[in-house]
Amino acid sequence: MDIDVPNKRNDNRNIFLFFTGKLITMLGSSMYTFIIGLYILKLTGSGGNFALTIICGMLPRILLSPFAGVIADRMSRRKLLIGSDAASTIVMLLAFSTVSFAGLSLITVYASLILLSVCSTFYSVSLSSSVMMLVEEDNVQRASSLGQISSSIGNILGPILGGILYAYVSLEMFMLFNGLAFLISTLMGWSLKFKPSASSSPDYDMNTGDGSSKGFLTSFQRSFIEGFHYAKRNHLIWGMIKLAFWINFFISALNVFLPYIIVESLKLSSKQYGTIDAMLAAGMLLMSALLSIRKQLGDPIKSLLQGTTTLSILIISMSLPLLITFTSLGSFVFYMILMLIVGIIIIYINIPIQVTLQKTIEEEYRGRVFGILDTMASAIAPLGMVLFGLTLDWIPSFYIPIISGLGLLLVTWIGAHELRKVPSQTTVASSQQASSSQ
Repeated sequence: MDIDVPNKRNDNRNIFLFFTGKLITMLGSSMYTFIIGLYILKLTGSGGNFALTIICGMLPRILLSPFAGVIADRMSRRKLLIGSDAASTIVMLLAFSTVSFAGLSLITVYASLILLSVCSTFYSVSLSSSVMMLVEEDNVQRASSLGQISSSIGNILGPILGGILYAYVSLEMFMLFNGLAFLISTLMGWSLKFKPSASSSPDYDMNTGDGSSKGFLTSFQRSFIEGFHYAKRNHLIWGMIKLAFWINFFISALNVFLPYIIVESLKLSSKQYGTIDAMLAAGMLLMSALLSIRKQLGDPIKSLLQGTTTLSILIISMSLPLLITFTSLGSFVFYMILMLIVGIIIIYINIPIQVTLQKTIEEEYRGRVFGILDTMASAIAPLGMVLFGLTLDWIPSFYIPIISGLGLLLVTWIGAHELRKVPSQTTVASSQQASSSQ
């Protein structure tokens, strides 16, 4: 038996291992993507090849998250978590060996990026769907908040540390160090204590009896459709997934209009833009830390709707320096404060979604639902950036924050109408159902 029953005494231990392991994994992946991009530019001088590194990092996540969700529901999540981290270790060590003996090549770079992204996808989905198996119910918000902190730190420090290492460490040595870091994360995953899985029914098996690839694909398709229909039948789950989808879409406009307004329209420096952009991460870290130590939010739907309404107003407000005369310093300070608050509100929105989904989704469907959510969130952001970018070529820039904010406000009102149809006891009842089944 490879699982242990956690209690409140070892919740802290599990949360520490959860936080540290995810931080190492996120930091390693972020640094590797950044450093590889720099090496590609140095090797080829091609912007197209550099863009391809970004695609190699994003595409597997978009395509494979549903598959990872099905696998997470069909096998031991503990084994999947450990296996995906161990696979990342192997990818890095193989890349190190290849570069050491055969030299750097584009094939090696792209192959390692794709494989690392595949491993990261399975790791992310298995970890997201395992929170309720690692901690008691009253610690879900704390675990989710610390998970968000590890993601934020990884995304912030990854490029910074990557830039430092790029200047002083060879690529093959970085691959070796990164492989050892993933190995440490693997050992931390091995040390996690999981609750016994309640998913022991006979159909919890991907085998169809004939062993054929066609049979496997049929079983996978059936399992994915079951998970999709399960999410759609639950109005609370489906309402939150749709709201998360549209929040990601409209927030993606920030990545398009904010640098354009600050650098092109207001003529602030690139250094000032970097400072403003960093305030978003600072706000996210601040709110994640706060939610990790405070008691769980009483009404997650209320918090979610309040947060999205506030975020809509903040985004609309970003057009003000283009409509009202601001000094350069005034614009700089205005956007710094605004982005700090935006970061805070984003976490105020995200954590209630994560906690509610963790408590509401039944264990045997948790991987598939989080896989669907992961795919939708990963796919809509680049699509939103393209659409808002094209819009920016046709209309004045101050319209984009207004359009984005009003669009988010509209979907919030629609979402509020749908979510308020859900009986107030839905979350509690579903949570109790999930708990009793474990």
